[in-house]
Amino acid sequence: MTPRRHCVWDWNGTILDDNQARLLAVNESLAGLQIAPIDMQQYRDTYCVPVPDFYARLLGRPLTRDEWLTADDTYQASYRRHLPHASHLMSGARAALLSWIARGGTQSLLSLHTHEHLLAELSHHGVGTLFRLAEGRRGPTGGTKATAMRRHVQNLGLSPQQIVAIGDAADDAVAADQAGIAVVLYTGGSHSRAALVATGAPVAETLDEALIIASTLPLAELRARAAQVPTAA
Repeated sequence: MTPRRHCVWDWNGTILDDNQARLLAVNESLAGLQIAPIDMQQYRDTYCVPVPDFYARLLGRPLTRDEWLTADDTYQASYRRHLPHASHLMSGARAALLSWIARGGTQSLLSLHTHEHLLAELSHHGVGTLFRLAEGRRGPTGGTKATAMRRHVQNLGLSPQQIVAIGDAADDAVAADQAGIAVVLYTGGSHSRAALVATGAPVAETLDEALIIASTLPLAELRARAAQVPTAA
């Protein structure tokens, strides 16, 4: 058993419950593509990273570059408009963050959300000081988390064996494996439970359960699972 000293949290769909804001924004962007709106179950069954693949699943074909740029611009503007009244911290999120610290652990945050908006939201919700490091996306939209996770882990200056990631998407499992760290997936966010289970990663129904698993996940399980996780989901 390898003790986990540090937890790398995801933000959207893990600490922040912004599912409704995301769904509203997605449906506004779909309207511009002349696609019928979807409900939350369809969203969670279909959503994937990279996000252009998510739209391709709904459209039934890959998007052209112009379609993607238009859809993304609409989504980003709509998301920022809906976020103040259609999001809040996940149930138990603040308690989970404080619990990990009380156990002697450190924690950081890695998100595909725009960096400056991420920092503003952390301040708004009063949790920014609970993270040793918080990093959002500084480049273009539409990518995955893998490269950023590898860089994030290097910046932490800890052995990968001491680090565990907690997120709500299959991409979190891919990114963690490529960075050589353990991962636990949480069912409260953007992916259905079935999609998370399909990655082979441990799956938790609550953030408290995720922390319990994160603190005890054997390194042997991480190594056995690494070859099973798909490069895209």
